[in-house]
Amino acid sequence: MSSLNLGDVCPSVEIFTAIQILTMLASALVSALSFLGWRRVTREEHEKTIRVSWNKNTFTLDFKDFTNGLHEATVKDLKLKFKDLTNVPIATMNMKVSGAHIKDDTATLESVGVHPYCVVELSGELLDQDQVAQQTSSGNPEEYALIQRIASIVDDLSSNFIETIDSYENSLKEQQAKLEVNKDHKLDDDGRKKLQDHGIYCSERLMQALIRLDAVECPMEFDKARQKRRESVRFTQRLLDRVDILRSTARSIV
Repeated sequence: MSSLNLGDVCPSVEIFTAIQILTMLASALVSALSFLGWRRVTREEHEKTIRVSWNKNTFTLDFKDFTNGLHEATVKDLKLKFKDLTNVPIATMNMKVSGAHIKDDTATLESVGVHPYCVVELSGELLDQDQVAQQTSSGNPEEYALIQRIASIVDDLSSNFIETIDSYENSLKEQQAKLEVNKDHKLDDDGRKKLQDHGIYCSERLMQALIRLDAVECPMEFDKARQKRRESVRFTQRLLDRVDILRSTARSIV
């Protein structure tokens, strides 16, 4: 006569025992994680948390200090939190979400497409403190970052764009020389359009540069940044005045 196996008589006993063991293990795991500081994230916390990717690292930022979370916190608030976390100056920060650049610091995070636990891509640089001390009057990395931002706008004009204005001026001189030789000389439609488009392009580029400079906000205490901005505005305006004169000359030719 074969011996009686409890599992054969009541298989559910083994299943029940296994469930009890798993429950005990799960409870022990939760206790251990709790001891280490882990706890379950609430739904409210989840809805107020995002991730920021910077310098090959991902950071988690929460906006629990805002009653309405991402519906209330602004892009500027996000930059301030990230600055506190990493010391990256706000003036060097550029952000993207889902491939789109975020430009309006006053916009709420929700309005620019930032949703719970999405990843915001951020670019920005930590600055050399020796350079900050040498190049600023305040010793503040934010001032140095603003100076760099202003320089990037004007340096592009100095190194590349002045040649475009020179080219425009030379084209006008060529046409003027032809008119001096032959007063009946006239540009064809294609030549006229190229000359007009060249002048419009120069004006638009310089206007864009002035708008970008105007968007740089320098606090009163950032003396060198404010001076750099004033000089850059004057430099850009001189170029625009030169282009305006050239365009006026072009109108008399075409």
